Amino acid sequence: MTQPPRPDLQKNPAPPSSSSPSVLASDAERENMVERLREAAVEGRLTLEELAERSEAAYLARTRTELLSVGDDLPQVTPPPGPSGPAEARTFRAAFGDLVHRAPVLEHGIEATAVFGDLTLDLCASPAPSTGELTIAARAIVGDVHLLLPEGVRVEMNCSQVLGDVRDLTRAHAGPEAITPLVRITGTAVLGDIIVAHPDSDRRTYWQKWLDERRTRA
Repeated sequence: MTQPPRPDLQKNPAPPSSSSPSVLASDAERENMVERLREAAVEGRLTLEELAERSEAAYLARTRTELLSVGDDLPQVTPPPGPSGPAEARTFRAAFGDLVHRAPVLEHGIEATAVFGDLTLDLCASPAPSTGELTIAARAIVGDVHLLLPEGVRVEMNCSQVLGDVRDLTRAHAGPEAITPLVRITGTAVLGDIIVAHPDSDRRTYWQKWLDERRTRA
């Protein structure tokens, strides 16, 4: 009777795929992904909100599969050369009236001034600055400056006040400072308010929900 062929015991088994869902991501791999996200932001592919959310997702990702999914719709890009000279910050003023502006360009910073009026700047859909940092100079003189920021950014406020109020109502981000977009706010409130907050929403970030759902299905 013919014997079945014996398995070749000398063959080395194929190494496990690095993309296996069980392979945990390293800190260095998370940092590489965040740098890739910043490069995509330079190209105008991500808004400030998207950069914040995806950076948070990269920090929260446990496996390589989760981490790669954060940027699988982004090409590899090379940062463009820096500008040849300094550029001026964009200026917004509300004088004796109210002004609302959405998605202003942030690349060179913002000057926001309210004089006997209210100025509201919604930055959530703005293109993310190439450096990952934004500087805002705010002045509220018998008026209010309202700054709406996406969740997942880090806020540093250094504002003085004279019979006015300065409030940071944003929720603190738990990620490491190195990967969190930074918004620096300076200025003065004189008989007025400088208020920084998220849009009217108590939602968790999109990528946090996405990761939770993916883990639940695994």
